[in-house]
Amino acid sequence: MRNDAEISLGYVALVDSAPLLVAQELGLFAREGLRVRLQREPSWASLRDHLLFGDLVAAHALAPLPMAATLGIASPRIPVITGMVLSLNGNTITVSTRLQQRLTEMGMDATDEPGKIGVLLHGLLRSDPSLLPLRFAVVSPISNHHYQLRHWLRAAGLDVEREVDIGVVPPRYMVNALRNGEIDAFCVGEPWGTLAAMEGVGRPIISSYALWNNVMEKVLAVREDWATREPELHQALLRALLAAGRWLDLEPQRQQAASWIARAIEVPEAAVAAALSGAIPGLPQHPDRHVFHRYAAQYPWREHGHWIAEQMRLSGQWPAHISPQSVVERVYRGDLYRQAAATIDAPIPMDEHSGIGLHSQPWRLTCQERDIVMGATKIFDDSQLGSSDQNFGMIHNGDPK
Repeated sequence: MRNDAEISLGYVALVDSAPLLVAQELGLFAREGLRVRLQREPSWASLRDHLLFGDLVAAHALAPLPMAATLGIASPRIPVITGMVLSLNGNTITVSTRLQQRLTEMGMDATDEPGKIGVLLHGLLRSDPSLLPLRFAVVSPISNHHYQLRHWLRAAGLDVEREVDIGVVPPRYMVNALRNGEIDAFCVGEPWGTLAAMEGVGRPIISSYALWNNVMEKVLAVREDWATREPELHQALLRALLAAGRWLDLEPQRQQAASWIARAIEVPEAAVAAALSGAIPGLPQHPDRHVFHRYAAQYPWREHGHWIAEQMRLSGQWPAHISPQSVVERVYRGDLYRQAAATIDAPIPMDEHSGIGLHSQPWRLTCQERDIVMGATKIFDDSQLGSSDQNFGMIHNGDPK
């Protein structure tokens, strides 16, 4: 394996960049014979461009980014794949203190229950049309943040095209945009919701976990040409990040990592520690606010890829003439994960059925060597998507099984 070349990895200032930062701090990259340079990017657009034009070979990335790049949606058509998920969950819908007060007057409490809060928001906007259009911000139009927000607003009975204005703001600038009254609310990854609460300018009201239990959030995006040209380096990179994710899912070690992450993304350590422990202000504490390894979290489920492709379609982004089956299979590379996982005894699913939308409680995934303990997979309004190509575009209600 070549070890003379330096590998450039990109990340954005978010708590869920942790696997890359931890792998560097613990020497996990070096243990695999890798020389890695971590490059913090100011926005997802910047990270995407540096990846697509070759300044980066891989990056901490939004889960839909590899499909969007491979299709040429809002970017040049450059194939990008992922053999690993870096994190599940981690986003919050955070509202301004003014909007929080109005919703509290309507009866909102710290339930983190999307349906109830959606009903209250709908009632508030019907009783006071001067609030329209409600100004939300997301980090990218091609992101789970955008799809989760639209999903929730549609379920609340709002006209997403007419009653809501959804703009794009880089994560680091979200809190200031809220402080300055430029937006009413945002959906962004931690620690920015927590930081808004700490600074008294906003309050998280819904977590992405409450919206979509344990759907992949960030992935390791890799240029397909580099992965083909350097398969051994790619496998070494996957092994190092598998080890980092496993290390991060132990609570005492998370708190050790909080200072490293805070330094790398330049935010107060207290905000990172709160996000990692699941103690996000305004929300009930929950251990799965960020998941890095447990529940076979690092496996790049094609079932999740189909779910995201459906959200892209509902947002008007997916090309109508292209079937998702071949795109999802090209992008989400479980075979690459399996190769790396086999060498370090990481969980290896038998097939692509992750149970998305079916389980409101923890459950066990049957595998050949040992079962895998899985987390809840419920979608808040009981939406469910089959993973076959024939079901693309067909969301139906299904009872948890």
